[in-house]
Amino acid sequence: MTLPNCLNTLLQRLIRDESGNMTIFSVFILLLIFTVTGASVDIMRFEATRTVMQSTLDRAVLAAADLDQMQDSETVVRDYLEKAGIAATLDSVTPEEGVNYRTVTASGSTDINTFFLRMSGIDTLTAAALATAEEKISNVEISLVLDVSGSMRWNSRMDKLKPAAEAFVDKVMTDDSNGVTTLNVVPFAGQVNPGDILFDYFRGERPKIKHDNNGWGNGDQDAPGGSLCNNNAENADEGAADPSCTDGTADTTTTDPTTTDPVVTAPVEDYFPPWSHTITNVVLYFDTDGDDIYNIAHRITYFPDSAPKDMDDFYKGAVAALYYYDGSLTDPSQFLGMSIKGPGSKTNYFQVKGDLNGPESDIGPTLNNTKDHKLPGYSMPYFWVDWASFEPEYVSPNPEPAPAPEPDPTTDPGTETPPAEETNVNMPSSCVEIYSDEFLTTAMPTSTDYVPHFNYWAFDEPTMDWGWCPSEEMAIQYYSADRTGLKNFINGMRLHDGTGLQYGMKYGLALLDPANQPALSELIAAGKVDARFEGRPIAWEDPETEKYIILMTDGQTTDQWRPTDAKNPRNGDTVLVDQGAGKSYNLSDAPTNVANLHAQCDLANAKGVTIFAIAFETDTAAANELAYCASSASHFFHVTGDQIFDTFDTIARQINNLRLIQ
Repeated sequence: MTLPNCLNTLLQRLIRDESGNMTIFSVFILLLIFTVTGASVDIMRFEATRTVMQSTLDRAVLAAADLDQMQDSETVVRDYLEKAGIAATLDSVTPEEGVNYRTVTASGSTDINTFFLRMSGIDTLTAAALATAEEKISNVEISLVLDVSGSMRWNSRMDKLKPAAEAFVDKVMTDDSNGVTTLNVVPFAGQVNPGDILFDYFRGERPKIKHDNNGWGNGDQDAPGGSLCNNNAENADEGAADPSCTDGTADTTTTDPTTTDPVVTAPVEDYFPPWSHTITNVVLYFDTDGDDIYNIAHRITYFPDSAPKDMDDFYKGAVAALYYYDGSLTDPSQFLGMSIKGPGSKTNYFQVKGDLNGPESDIGPTLNNTKDHKLPGYSMPYFWVDWASFEPEYVSPNPEPAPAPEPDPTTDPGTETPPAEETNVNMPSSCVEIYSDEFLTTAMPTSTDYVPHFNYWAFDEPTMDWGWCPSEEMAIQYYSADRTGLKNFINGMRLHDGTGLQYGMKYGLALLDPANQPALSELIAAGKVDARFEGRPIAWEDPETEKYIILMTDGQTTDQWRPTDAKNPRNGDTVLVDQGAGKSYNLSDAPTNVANLHAQCDLANAKGVTIFAIAFETDTAAANELAYCASSASHFFHVTGDQIFDTFDTIARQINNLRLIQ
């Protein structure tokens, strides 16, 4: 069958006509554009949902992995997602915990219905998220270097520092970090006290009382560690002008009408002057390790008006009673001396063992502040004990002098004098000098010189203890994981004179240097550090160990003053600025000390130690000195008032090293 000619002609014409092809192509292109554009909308919806899920899971696992987080990990993660309105997307939460870490992994997913991709056969898109966070405490060694200079008494700075530092200890010394984190507390004033164990380890030489010179009998030198008021030596005029001769004590001298020299009226066996008013308290000092430096101190308080005012009438019964009550006291030679406090007068120390200078004050400890001092011994009221009943049991710490040997006429002409015996001055502190060249290393001090006992600037007895070098109770706390002990120490900190920030930094860094492991072994052998920390400080390059120094001060680094006469007894009760010209000298000036500080900071940063620096209510110059030491600008804090608490909290959180690992 054939088409009519007219129809055939029409078909041939349509076949040859191309005018409609573009329209058809355009329709296909429009459909493709519509599909791709719609797919991008679906993908944008998918990505927006996935981003919200991922960011919410990240925050949730970070919170759940925090070692301070007390709630169940899944509860924390679910709560975050619920508040974001995506709780249904949570698939799983997997926590993992150990002694020093917590890891939390969470995953989530959700199906998103498509609007446009379904035209391509894709009805849904699945958004998934995975997050893992870990807080891990590696081996951590921290040196907390704290300013206890006298200026910390202003504006309640010490009252704000103590709770802030205690909270810091709680934050970094958790149950999980026990055995992993160690903390050194390094209090500094004019100097740093390493304690008597390391003082001896450094071969520090302590000052001596020479038994052949009682301080007034030879007329050719100042009285060593003893008498000023009763002294006919060349410093008699100086002694007569000393305020301690009349402040709180009775005069024990008369004047020979034929001379101007004072004459001792009290017998040598009198060690204490009569007090002119009721005594507030006394502290008796004992030494049980044989170095003539106290390690036990017992205080007797609440003396009634009827109590003796001359401690020569009291001390023997008190000493004998304390030997009875304290089982660690076993030998008469362990008793050293006593400090006395009375209202409105200075607190003075009086040596008994080895003392031949009569009833005058000596260089020694004065731990008589009943509010703050944490004594290494008892504190008891006067009325608790019948002191007089113990007096017959008293045995002097001073042995009877041995009779001179009969000279051998064949070898000994009988003119030689036996060498004088010596007794250590009962120093209340154990600082060793650190000279400028030592600041170029991270080693422990190498000097054998001791730092004398003195105050340079004004003294405030209610808040301060006497001394440029902090007292034994303020010695460094080494490699401790004892949270309670560290907080008690910080709570009991007392102020001292001077600001030797460079010394604090020197010890803080040396205690992180693995080359100084022998010093730690010495402390472990002495029972001062737990034996499980043998082998610390850990090597600088150890990948599992982090080392930190927190350096805090409220002022500029000062000059380093020293008394010209280290044994002058006035150094124990009269500040150097009041002793007059020629009584002190500058060991090193402030610019030198700042340079030494910065040298130590450079070494610390070069060794990879992270330094946090806190300028607490300082001026701009002091803040700039300290900012130099910080590991970065974000590690430096210039704060005032209660901001100190938040600062320590921030540092503790950074040390705890919370980090997102996926």
